[in-house]
Amino acid sequence: MTNTQTLDKTTKIGFIGAGNVGGSLALAMSNAGYPVIAAGSRTFASAQTFAGRISGCTAYENIQEVADRTDFVFISTSDDAIKVVCDQISWREGQGVAHCSGAASVDLLQSAADQGAIPGAFHPLQAFNSVENGVKAIPGVTFGIEGNDEMQSYLRGIAADIGGIPISLRPQDKVLYHISGVLMGNLLAVLASVAASMWEKFDHTRDEGVRALSPMMPAVASNLDSVGVPQAVAGPYPRGDIGTVRKHLEAVSSFAPEYLPLYIELALAGLPFAVEKGALPPKRSQEIKELLESYRATNVEN
Repeated sequence: MTNTQTLDKTTKIGFIGAGNVGGSLALAMSNAGYPVIAAGSRTFASAQTFAGRISGCTAYENIQEVADRTDFVFISTSDDAIKVVCDQISWREGQGVAHCSGAASVDLLQSAADQGAIPGAFHPLQAFNSVENGVKAIPGVTFGIEGNDEMQSYLRGIAADIGGIPISLRPQDKVLYHISGVLMGNLLAVLASVAASMWEKFDHTRDEGVRALSPMMPAVASNLDSVGVPQAVAGPYPRGDIGTVRKHLEAVSSFAPEYLPLYIELALAGLPFAVEKGALPPKRSQEIKELLESYRATNVEN
């Protein structure tokens, strides 16, 4: 590709990084008619598995070959490896390269830009636990996109063609954007694990807790999607049920003290949304806040 050639649906694509994110994106792009023709990874076996899912895709042992045989390269490695990979490659003038990190800016691709390549970022705001599930999960997913006008246009087109919703990000936006995704994706799973572990405190198993609590998650997601924030906020806090909150604090303090700080901080973070909803009077919110803070102070002292 030269610097006068337009990025479009005929642009030959390669992937470096054969994990779930790269594998899901590559298969989705191929299914949408994009020519994904080359794959490389830390191990040749991983690259072969990756390429085996995609018609017309070849695995290469040397990542330079991936760049040499394509006009656009997606670096879908771990964040820590992006710059290392980019710095190892000899890039061509006008060649496209994008990483798939949510937290990092295109600055990681500076060595490619110095050689005349066009850098970008293409991040799906979704957790991928497998390629098969990942491809199914892409429709409706938001894609954070960074780059110049040509790069933005190309990547926004890909996102739309595979069923995603593209948004443009500035370099200074990336970390906060990524934090929001970690809170909703990774740490939500941690929160669910904590909630399920509570069941072990009353003579049931964590697996039973998972089975009992998991149906609540799609219901919460549906409420958020249909009525948004703050209307989807529910429970004893919007009701102003200070008696129930006190019982919660006493029980967690006695039977699961390791989770007390988490409970308190999440509750404090939720109070403003309960007030915004109009269900919780500011005076009662202050009373609940003081109760939560009293337990926080006691926990710090202990």
